[in-house]
Amino acid sequence: MANANVGGSNVLNAIIKEYSKFISTDHCFKLAVTILLCGVTLIWWAYGGSSSSSGGDLADDKNSILKEADLQSLQTEDPSDDSDIDDNDDDDENKSQQTTSSSASSTIAAHPTNNLHKPITKCPTREKARAQGLVLYNKHWYNVSKFIAHHPGGSELLEQYLGTDITHVFHVMHRNPKQIMKYRKPVRGATEEEMEELLQRRNEVSQEMFDEYEEGVMTKSHAADFFNRERFDLEAFEKDAGELYEDFTKAGYTKPTFGFVAQKTALVLMFLFLSVFCMKCASSDDHQSIIATTPLSYILPGIFLGLFWHQSGFLMHDAEHHNLIGNELVNDILGWLYGTVFLGVNGAWWREEHREHHAFLNAFDEAGFKDPQMKEDIWIQNANLIPFYGQELIHFLANFQHILFIPIIFFAGRIGIVVDSTLTERKFRPWTILGNVFHVLLHYAVLSQTSTPIRVYMAGACQFAVLSLQLLGNHHIKPWNNIHSASEGNFSVWQILCTQDFDTPIWFRWFYGGLNFHYSHHLFPTISREYFPITTPRIRSLCEKHGLPFIEVGFVECVTGMVTNMNEVKKEFAKHGAGTLSLVYG
Repeated sequence: MANANVGGSNVLNAIIKEYSKFISTDHCFKLAVTILLCGVTLIWWAYGGSSSSSGGDLADDKNSILKEADLQSLQTEDPSDDSDIDDNDDDDENKSQQTTSSSASSTIAAHPTNNLHKPITKCPTREKARAQGLVLYNKHWYNVSKFIAHHPGGSELLEQYLGTDITHVFHVMHRNPKQIMKYRKPVRGATEEEMEELLQRRNEVSQEMFDEYEEGVMTKSHAADFFNRERFDLEAFEKDAGELYEDFTKAGYTKPTFGFVAQKTALVLMFLFLSVFCMKCASSDDHQSIIATTPLSYILPGIFLGLFWHQSGFLMHDAEHHNLIGNELVNDILGWLYGTVFLGVNGAWWREEHREHHAFLNAFDEAGFKDPQMKEDIWIQNANLIPFYGQELIHFLANFQHILFIPIIFFAGRIGIVVDSTLTERKFRPWTILGNVFHVLLHYAVLSQTSTPIRVYMAGACQFAVLSLQLLGNHHIKPWNNIHSASEGNFSVWQILCTQDFDTPIWFRWFYGGLNFHYSHHLFPTISREYFPITTPRIRSLCEKHGLPFIEVGFVECVTGMVTNMNEVKKEFAKHGAGTLSLVYG
């Protein structure tokens, strides 16, 4: 608990001390040369040059990556695996193989250790069931091909799990799984051979996940936190995890109390009141006031405004998970209020992305990212993701990402997510526009109470950056895996390997909005955060029993770990060369 109890100034000094380790005269020289080379490259590109780099550059677009990866997967498949699939599918595969035969695997040569291009072993049973639109639930096959387009969570979520055993993930991701399946009839029961083959492949995937996990930055400093792959048994673990979830649901942990919701809402409104109160004090006629005569005149109200956004974000998270009120419509309305109106982040946009985040945590496929909330366009947090960044501007930023990471979050994070949630909404919703109007009117009314509205807003944005670090810290330095493996049916194992908790004192837990208990949230998303202090010790015991890691880190350790990870990925990026920038690092 030592890290969690460090005072505010000591925390800042510790972060600055760790951060300064990565800044040197050599970096400054490289930065100057890089800027020059980047400028020359941009001029060359603008006057008719190609945007792709010569030599051993990265993959320049996602299409080439897709074709090469498809070729590899086709070459590693046993033709007999798909004997029961329609001839049309075979024709499509043959055409794909012919069109990709000319694209020599230059990206693979440039990145020989990259996980993106490791051959994927496909389970024949899964591939056959996938082609028929089947999923396995309680040892029975169900045909969901006609339901995919109508799946409330989005068609892609169901498509990625075709052919797999969805029993456990279906139970923990839905509040009423038995009711949903009550009137659905299975196509047939699964044979013993099919069950054994699926289980064998899932065990293989678990070991592959462990291999990837052991290479992680944070893993190396927490190697003794229960992780023992020799003691792990997938069937026994999932049995215990399922029973644990049943215990939680029977205890009523999926239903928050009214007192909890009222308390958290009062906290949000209190911070808004304190922000306005401080603005009023700073603009009062009493010029002897400490607030009115120092930078506190905008820093203090800005901090409270940032905390208003901060805690509104947590309530939006709860509402969009339908974890606040029993009625889904009321939850959606509250998500709109806390998110779109209070926070300025489109609640419906966030809900759609967050569903995919839970289902595809830290996952990618041959075409790109599958987890939209862990994807960033301006830095690369894992070496497996390097091939997805072909732009020269990203090459420039990546070589200094360990230095730029924190400043970008503090000075551009708030504005970036507000703009992104508005411009990248997947479908037009009139109430989103209405919510944006209310957000602007609310903040106009609030910021009109001060003579320095821009300073107050930017101070709040800097405080809000802490939320970004909290959100990233739970998964950012964890392994990434191909979605075909991640969705094989090992949902709980993958969630544990890609998650960590924050170690915080009891009195400061409110500041983390339940995200400090992230194992509880990602293993069982329908559980209310009100009960996380109760569920977490039992999950910790579950991990200890089955040899799975359970990591708790202080906030400072987490942030420095992210910066260290950025530096390690930068080295890997530079090692393979990055077009014109390889002149500096090659």
